Amino acid sequence: MTAYIQTVVTAPVVGREDEFNRWYDDTHLPEVLQVPGFVAGRRYALTGPGTAAGPRFLAVYEIETEDLAATLAALGAAARMMTASDAMDQPATVTDLYEVLGERRTAADGAGTDGIQPSRIPVFEWE
Repeated sequence: MTAYIQTVVTAPVVGREDEFNRWYDDTHLPEVLQVPGFVAGRRYALTGPGTAAGPRFLAVYEIETEDLAATLAALGAAARMMTASDAMDQPATVTDLYEVLGERRTAADGAGTDGIQPSRIPVFEWE
């Protein structure tokens, strides 16, 4: 099985953020996860310095499939039946697809391939 992630950057229509978030969390994300090959999903909100105007929300879907084209075709077919929301600013949406390279690593795994120990990595502070 080959692993991929699909990223979707979105924004709500101005003044409808709560409605957008309810729809995305309670309706859209569960509908996407019904598509064979889509095994998990999680949402994020842009935060911290430099949070400019524009799309502030990110969804990351995990995909596991032997046939990416068929999985994406299934998503396209299912999308026609999914519940749409006019609270989403559709023109602001950007979708990308990435193949996962290598295993997930954590700080507990120790030094990276460049030999830098986690304790020696500079820490940057938000201003």
